[in-house]
Order: sequence, then structure tokens, then C-alpha cells
Amino acid sequence: MTRIYVPANAAMLRALAETGELKSAGPVHLVTRMLRESHPDTDIEDLEYTAFDDAALASLGLLVGQAPRRVVVSADVQERLLAEHRTGTGADLHGTVQLKKVAAIHVDDADAAAEIAQVLASPEPDASAVEAHYLDWYAPSELDEVLSALGSSSP
Repeated sequence: MTRIYVPANAAMLRALAETGELKSAGPVHLVTRMLRESHPDTDIEDLEYTAFDDAALASLGLLVGQAPRRVVVSADVQERLLAEHRTGTGADLHGTVQLKKVAAIHVDDADAAAEIAQVLASPEPDASAVEAHYLDWYAPSELDEVLSALGSSSP
């Protein structure tokens, strides 16, 4: 199994709650072979944080018309479902993420929402303004509470 970080939004979390599956809206992120080979002396936790951070940044592009809070879903999938990109932490996921394989859900807190809304409204967005915010960690069993906090309850 390979740990992946899926950029997401409230609508995707709602679909996860309703169907038990998460469909990626673009590349997922992970510690790729290229990343490992280009940083052989870097601790695995630091490489994982790089992949996670890339997913958090990518989630900004999914927030138009959604709650202005970055969402990343950490999950484990079979390696055969992934096609790593040549560079960076990206990979294409051929399939879906099952709720039972979700390790954690990460979401910006309400304090970050105003700053993210400003970034999204800017004609020249500066993502570095939101990178200072850390995403909160939630267990998969807290999905309904996360949706409620995002104003997007499941049935």
C-alpha cells in the first residue's frame, strides 16, 4: 500500500460520506521514486510533508464555489493504481479511494478561511499567504463533523 495525499474540497468530502468513495479531481501527491532519489539523505517524514504540502497547494484550485478552506485526504491505495509523474510529487490515480482506506482528513481551520477567500478573489493569487496556516487533522470517523463545520452536511 502507498500513502497518497488527495487535494479535495467540501463537495468531494460530501461524496465520500455519501458513497464511501473519493474520486480525485486531478493528480494526487505522494513520495515518488523521483523525490526519494533526488533527496536520498532527507528523512521520509520530510518527504511526506513535501507531498502533503503540494496537495494542500493543489486544493486551492478546487475551492471556487466551495468553502474557502483547503482539504487534503490522506489515504492508502495499491501502488498499481498509481502512475507517477516524471517530476515532483504528482501521480495519476486510476481508481477511487475507499473510505475504509482513508487515514485522515486535513482541513484549514475557520481562521484561515478569510485569508484563503482573499487569495481566491485576487486577480493574481499569492498562495504563500495561506501556506503559514496548518491544516487540522481529523479521523475518518469525524467526517460528518468536518462536513458540518464546512457547512456541507451529509444525509
